[in-house]
Amino acid sequence: MNYSKVSKVVVTGMGIISPVGNSVETFWQALTSGYSGVSLIQNCILEDLKCRFAGQIHDFHTNSFIDKKNFRRMDRFCQFAVVAALKAWRDIAPSPVNAGVIFGTGIGGISSWDNPLNPDCDPDINAFTIPRIMNNAAASQIAIQLNLRGINLTINTACSSGANAIGMAFSKIRSANANCIICGGTEASITPKILKAWEILKVLSKDNSKNAVKPFDKNRTGFVLAEGAAALVLESLDSALENKRKIHAEIVGFGSNCDAHHLTSPSQTGQADAMNLAIKDAGIKPENIDYINAHGTATILNDRVETNAIKDVFGNYAYGIPVSSTKSMLGHAMGASSAMEIVATILSVKNSKIHPTLNLKNPDPECDLDYVPDKSRGKTVNHAISNSFGFGGSNAVLVIKKWKK
Repeated sequence: MNYSKVSKVVVTGMGIISPVGNSVETFWQALTSGYSGVSLIQNCILEDLKCRFAGQIHDFHTNSFIDKKNFRRMDRFCQFAVVAALKAWRDIAPSPVNAGVIFGTGIGGISSWDNPLNPDCDPDINAFTIPRIMNNAAASQIAIQLNLRGINLTINTACSSGANAIGMAFSKIRSANANCIICGGTEASITPKILKAWEILKVLSKDNSKNAVKPFDKNRTGFVLAEGAAALVLESLDSALENKRKIHAEIVGFGSNCDAHHLTSPSQTGQADAMNLAIKDAGIKPENIDYINAHGTATILNDRVETNAIKDVFGNYAYGIPVSSTKSMLGHAMGASSAMEIVATILSVKNSKIHPTLNLKNPDPECDLDYVPDKSRGKTVNHAISNSFGFGGSNAVLVIKKWKK
């Protein structure tokens, strides 16, 4: 790529709905404090479930964001997306024109079919059912709420959906095909049947406690399911400067590929290739990376494969790079996780601070990198990558750069 003829892409707005807080400030404070959002599942029949903990959204209020008429038309995943997007939009002023929306989700409106966790949703099939369950409802509703008439796309690449949505938005702006796009990921799939389906796959944690998620620990047994949403406003640097925006960080690289290996099993080669693609796209060297926000699911296979993929990319330098797993505190929100993790990575770059990997008490000898156990760490982070690896071998990696005036 000819870097002299592309637009720089910056982050000018952020919004989040997460198990540890529904504002960027509370989210970051919780992560750096090592606070877990994993709790006993509420409003759900648990008799048939072995894993009874999840990363749930609490204190979620929509009144100042969504009117009653539109609320009835939205599944929970869509409500999360709209509120996160509106919070990100309120982070900027004046509002851009001709902006677009690119949002990701893994499962979409499943809670409108299987919804004991969502007491506000009518379980009967009615005129609102299709608008609730369709995957593109979130992106469409964001556009409707904000009158955004630019590009409008929904990305579904399983657990990397949010990262691929952000990466696609980055690519569109960098190539001067758009000036501003609101992008991210959303998920609300903590329902009895989805929980049971994940349990049958044998990837849910067998530790029924608040400390159930143990990435890179030799006693890890899997993840807990989570929900939430994260939204970013991406703009060209020219647009941001012209409108005197505050700039949180710069996105400089994106790598997206497919393992072409297995529908549910990860590929070391595929993950390494995605990281290499992102670093090359950023025009930097592996040694320029100061921090890695890991996919870090806490399943036995995923953590080992990701560790080895990092070693493949960085060689001996891998042992000097701090790596942490946001999922250790949030759980795994599938299509929303990658977007929430990119917000965490941006905040690490912006604030020169790395949040810890929680519950790492007995390191796995096969996972022997610096996973920042227990406590956050101060460190200047000029470049960081966020890893997102989804079922179907859909990998997405983004490179975040510290913004310097």
